This record gives sequence, C-alpha cells and structure tokens, in this order.
Amino acid sequence: DVTDIPVRLAADETAHTDLDTVERIEMGYRAVALKPIAKTLSMTMKIAKAASDHSIPCFCADLTVNPVLVEWNKNVAARLKPFPGLDHIGLMESNGHQNYVNWQAMEQRIPFYKETWHEVKDGFYDTSDQFYESGGGIFDPIPYYEEMFNKKS
Repeated sequence: DVTDIPVRLAADETAHTDLDTVERIEMGYRAVALKPIAKTLSMTMKIAKAASDHSIPCFCADLTVNPVLVEWNKNVAARLKPFPGLDHIGLMESNGHQNYVNWQAMEQRIPFYKETWHEVKDGFYDTSDQFYESGGGIFDPIPYYEEMFNKKS
C-alpha cells in the first residue's frame, strides 16, 4: 500500500493485466507505465482503459528499444490523455539513444528517420498531422529488416 506517499507513484511491470492495474490503483498507485512493446497491443489498451476508468494517467516506457519500436511506443503515447501538469501532451520515456552505441546508424536504417515527427527537439517529439496520417511510419516497409529475413542460405 503506497497511499501515504505524497508523490505520484507509477505502477510498472507488476501491472501485467487490466486486473493487476486495478489492484495497483487500489494500492494507491496514481499513474501507470504502459509497455506497449512488451505487451500485446490489446492488453496495453485494456490496461490503459482500466487506468482511465479510474482517472489514473498513463505514460509509455520504452524498455531501451530500437528506433522502430520507439515509433510504436510514440503511436500509443500520442493517443493517451495528457499527463497531469503537462498541457496537451502525452508522456513517453525514450532512452535508446543513450544506450545503443550505434543509435544514429540504427535510425538511418528506417525510411522515416528524416521526418520531423521522428526527431527530438528540446525533449519533445512533434506529432503533427503528418505523424497521425502516416501512423508514424510503423506500417511502412523497412528494407533493412526485410533483407535480414530474406537472405538465402
């Protein structure tokens, strides 16, 4: 029970399902860290709905993922209700650039790496109309990865 702690604590990996999420909310957690990459999209949506039904904000945590999966998380984060205290924006952790030695090379492998919605500016991603219209590029073919699976032995 964390109800007596005066700051907003987020339930994270222990919120495996929507039922776990409700249990964590009842324990006093006042935010939920969604992990869309680690869970199915359907379970992520169930967890987000359970939190929303209890007026608990969510944000996306990235698990130190590659640039393509950052876009997956960004697609979920951009559709969440704004996090309290942050007007008009969702919240997403993104730290792959701090942990992958070849981050810049990895970014250049994806066809949308020069798009404005892919770049971080002053700590923010610009999820413009183009971002929403394109799905952030996550449905586009990515030749680098396709070639990895199409190699002839």
